[in-house]
Amino acid sequence: MEKKKSQNMKNYDFEEGFIFTEKNQIGKTIVVLSGKGGVGKSTVAVNLASSLAGQGFSVGLLDIDLHGPSIPTMLNLKAKNAETIGKKLVPVNFAGIKVMSVGFLLRKKDDALIWRGPMKAGVIEQFVNEVAWGRLDYLIIDSPPGTGTD
Repeated sequence: MEKKKSQNMKNYDFEEGFIFTEKNQIGKTIVVLSGKGGVGKSTVAVNLASSLAGQGFSVGLLDIDLHGPSIPTMLNLKAKNAETIGKKLVPVNFAGIKVMSVGFLLRKKDDALIWRGPMKAGVIEQFVNEVAWGRLDYLIIDSPPGTGTD
């Protein structure tokens, strides 16, 4: 059977269900979100990623809370910095989970980011497309609190 791809879905393999971004192959994406802060989204995201990795799946964990990234703190990775290979960011490995967070990009871990709308969307897109995820069965995305209306 020939694989059919529309122009809008040129990076999606309908037969295998993977998203292709250059050399990345991302299977299922699970977004953990809520309209309210402080409800345990990051805890759920970390536990879900850990459980899936424990079952032998290849898992990525993406922290897109640009104003208060908590995943590096939860995983005791605050001292880690992002590295690059060519133009790609390399996720930090934690117990077999590939982890990426804006917290790895800050010079001072307490620095604040003041980004809105299109700028935030651009950073999130870069995290999906310009991180060397490789082949993932699951990408777990820990979202910021609130409705994301800005």
